[in-house]
Amino acid sequence: MSPRAYAIMHRLHHAHTDTPLDPHSPAFSSNLVSMMLRTRRYYNDVVHDRMEVDPRYLKNLPEWKGFDRWANSTPSRVLWGAAYLILFILFATSWWMYLLLPVLLTLGAFHGALINWFAHKYGYINFKLKNTSRNLFFIDILMLGESYHNNHHKRPSAVNFGKRWHEIDPVYPIIRLMAWMRIIRLPKLAVVSAKTTSAEENGKQ
Repeated sequence: MSPRAYAIMHRLHHAHTDTPLDPHSPAFSSNLVSMMLRTRRYYNDVVHDRMEVDPRYLKNLPEWKGFDRWANSTPSRVLWGAAYLILFILFATSWWMYLLLPVLLTLGAFHGALINWFAHKYGYINFKLKNTSRNLFFIDILMLGESYHNNHHKRPSAVNFGKRWHEIDPVYPIIRLMAWMRIIRLPKLAVVSAKTTSAEENGKQ
């Protein structure tokens, strides 16, 4: 996928959650498949410049036109598929493991469907917001913290998706380690948001 198109759609989702301008909302789709098809249409319109994007959704968004073209190309997808197949050839110890290959190849779409459909329909709420976002799992190891969707909609810039004591975001320590090693740089807003969340939880306890 094109990172630029994905980033634009993610910003649109947060700005227009559960409205007709939301690229992927269960509120405007009758079932999961129709929502994903609607998402795909949005993606193609953005990536092929068939949709006029408000400049505010492009702020601080890197322009890597060559990389975006490559990421969205058929050769890129074929090479990724070949790489996954080679991993299975090298490490699979039984024939049935190859049944997992289609799952791996479609994991991006599966992940998007799980979060954008189910995390807007089922689960619990930490924050009362003007949208249907929910936290899908109490302890989210499976989705690496992504299912704390209600938390994410409350503070989209926070690097730690977990808020309550049982909400473990396994990726957060890795992000902080990479920042400490100067591999990545965290925006001040993200750091402040994480500290605010920690202070709020200490106050509750």
